[in-house]
Amino acid sequence: MMIKKRLTISNILMLVVPAILIVAIAGGVLEGFTEIYGTKMKVLDDNNGTYYVHKVLNTYSKNLKDYNKENEEDKKIEEVLKEVGYNLIITSDEETIFSNLTDEDKNSISKVQSDVLSSSDSIVLEVNYVCLIKNSFIKDGKSINIIAVKSNNLMSREHMKAEVKTFFVSYMGIVFVIALLIIILTNGILSSRVAKSLIEPLDLLSYGAGQIEEGNLDFQMNYQGKDEFAKVCADFDKMRIRLQVSVQMQLKYEEDRKDLVVGISHDLRTPLTTIKGYVKGLKDGVANTPEKCERYHDIIYNKACDMDMLVDKLFLFSKLDTGKFPFHFEKVYCNEFLKSFFKSALDEFKRKGLNLSYENNCNDNILINIDSEEINRVLMNILENSAKYKTRDYGNVNITVNKQGDNIVLRIKDNGPGVLEENLSRLFVSFYRGDAARTNPSEGSGLGLSISEHIVKAHDGKITAENMDGLVITITLPISGQDEMHEEHI
Repeated sequence: MMIKKRLTISNILMLVVPAILIVAIAGGVLEGFTEIYGTKMKVLDDNNGTYYVHKVLNTYSKNLKDYNKENEEDKKIEEVLKEVGYNLIITSDEETIFSNLTDEDKNSISKVQSDVLSSSDSIVLEVNYVCLIKNSFIKDGKSINIIAVKSNNLMSREHMKAEVKTFFVSYMGIVFVIALLIIILTNGILSSRVAKSLIEPLDLLSYGAGQIEEGNLDFQMNYQGKDEFAKVCADFDKMRIRLQVSVQMQLKYEEDRKDLVVGISHDLRTPLTTIKGYVKGLKDGVANTPEKCERYHDIIYNKACDMDMLVDKLFLFSKLDTGKFPFHFEKVYCNEFLKSFFKSALDEFKRKGLNLSYENNCNDNILINIDSEEINRVLMNILENSAKYKTRDYGNVNITVNKQGDNIVLRIKDNGPGVLEENLSRLFVSFYRGDAARTNPSEGSGLGLSISEHIVKAHDGKITAENMDGLVITITLPISGQDEMHEEHI
């Protein structure tokens, strides 16, 4: 799941889940509070408790056995009525047998008309914040009056408000604490899950960066997620692979550079040693005839020319290797260019012991974008290589040209000894001659095919080598277009 979607769902759940839980738990808490406060609120709210008190007085009257003296039932009813704010007086034929009235109660009773109190009727009065409940009956010829008095009914209302306030504060306090705990718990669980999904790929990236810092490029970023980090980890792994390839190429370049230095040193030292030897011979008078002196001078000059050619090739190779060589590309007709080269090379390489044959299977209107001088150099290097390594007095080289898709394929095959299979991959390495001892520098600098590879690659082409009853060099160059008018003209 994508991180953006995961965060959206998490945020929605952080709101919805606590809301549902809070409503459910708040309902349960409310049910419990209703049970606790229900009876008390019912008593207070039922006509300020008058119905409840009247019922209590009736029950007392039925259970009272002795109406002439204070008994245990009086204490019980006193405690019951005190809970709802009432005091009590019991009289028998106007003789008080029990009373817990306060002065305020007595003062409140005095404000009530005496005929009302002395009557034998049961009454309920609420006057001037005074609530009076009287239960009168005659038993055994005696007039029994039970009077319950609440002198300050306003206080009863305030008490009810206080109870309601207490109920509300307690209920809301508990609900708030529970809601806070639910929110903290829900957010903690959801946040930890989201954080885990973020920390895992971050730890993996941190591990990868640490491995790269330590120089280890053989690890893999095995991230199985399908979120945004999947692309990041995949790109990181691609970067690791590219860096690994780059390091390997750098190591190869360093190795090639070392070989290059060794090759330069060897190929310069050999002609220098020869020059020094013949110069010393001239100085020491070894060349004591004009003919010897001339021969010594010719040898010194030729060796100096060989060194000059080597330096020129090294300079060319250096510019090609660093990408600073100035190519001059132009579109030319492929057949015209190759025919021109073949005509000019035919006699030259015949003198060097090579018989050239040419076969072109392409149309005359095919255009290729090349630097003609440098492609000439490539072809000359390949033919010179065949001439140097031929094993007979005369060697044969067959040049064929074909069109394959959007490319021109040029195959140059000789009938020489070829190259050992294990050395084919090193054929285009600088200073490679197939001669491990390098004891025959007259055979060339070993830079020709390496220079050829650089030039072909600069033309977006490809050059390869294989053994097939001799050595076959294949050059592939892209076609840049076809000139229909040229074909019609031909």
